[in-house]
Amino acid sequence: MPNNNLTWGTIDYYVSRLTSTHNNPPLRIDICNQNLTDNDAIRLADALLHCSSGGSRSGSTLKMLRLRGNNITSTGFLAICEAIGGVADSASALEELDMGYNRVVSNIDDFAFAMYLLFSEAKNLKHLDLTGNRIGLANDVGMNLIGEIMSLNEHCGGRLETLNLSHNFLCDKATIHLAETMMKSELKSLTRLDLSLNYIGVRGAAALAEVVEYNSPLEHLLLRCNSVGDSGAALFASALKTNNTLLELNLGYNGVTSVGMNALRMAVYDTSSLDSIATSNHTLSIMFYGYCADNNDLHYGGCTKEQLLEMDQILRINALPKLYPDLPPVPELKMAFRLRQSFDIKYFHHIDRKQMPEVLRFVSAHVGVDKLFHIIKELPLDVCAS
Repeated sequence: MPNNNLTWGTIDYYVSRLTSTHNNPPLRIDICNQNLTDNDAIRLADALLHCSSGGSRSGSTLKMLRLRGNNITSTGFLAICEAIGGVADSASALEELDMGYNRVVSNIDDFAFAMYLLFSEAKNLKHLDLTGNRIGLANDVGMNLIGEIMSLNEHCGGRLETLNLSHNFLCDKATIHLAETMMKSELKSLTRLDLSLNYIGVRGAAALAEVVEYNSPLEHLLLRCNSVGDSGAALFASALKTNNTLLELNLGYNGVTSVGMNALRMAVYDTSSLDSIATSNHTLSIMFYGYCADNNDLHYGGCTKEQLLEMDQILRINALPKLYPDLPPVPELKMAFRLRQSFDIKYFHHIDRKQMPEVLRFVSAHVGVDKLFHIIKELPLDVCAS
């Protein structure tokens, strides 16, 4: 009989579920922040293999495995991946694996073989999180391994959609290798890449900007808390001129001043002419978390505090009609109507002008033609002219 006194979410609970003949095997396993060791990981791996040997009770039904924030080294990680390989078949359902904040790169050879097994057997894997495993500290092999991971993903079918490598001490060298691999392999599935907290500087930013310019399928690129600075921001601004797939570029806490912010603003909202408005990047949202690395004086790099706030607001414009086909591109505008608050004309001042007809249609449908007429009367002349 199963032990009904086990606490949900513990290693004992899931091992009992996997090995019991009275319960259906779990579709999701979440054992985070419980100081699990390699021995615990091996127990779980053995239970997965036991589950797969139960005939119709196939371990291949497991969809999510989260072991974040434990003390699992490459030994335990290899055991887990071997078990995934042991239970996997053509119908393997594993879609998400989170090994963040462990020590899975303690032995680089074991880690490399584990990744090979993972990508070879878990062919439905879409989300992989290796946050905080100090991959970049595992000598030059660790640096090059990041690119090899992506090459292996493509070789094994290329279904990985999101990869989180934040807080891994990658620095410029590993970032460049990863970017080169992304360029060569023509990654078709990866849409979200998180490289935050990795000491990436201008050289790494240049390599990633080349990927953006290449117009890869990447939709979300997160680079929070690095050191790309104004030079890196300018490189991304230039790359964005030819990109129409990237939806989010997060450069929060990167030492970017008003100079870099203005370069990015011109890439997504260049009002110098009607042609420049039309050719600006109209799919991207750039996030800064309201942070600009200028001085704390009244004037920031030649810009007033109000001008910086305006630039930050413009960079946050959400002009994503393919994600929100029935809504205007400004989140605050959506919220105003949802809460039935009185509409504030200031929201129109920061709307991508190419999206203005869509916004006006939305406003008219919610407030009526008369109200829309009065709103248009109050619009600034330069907005009406565009």
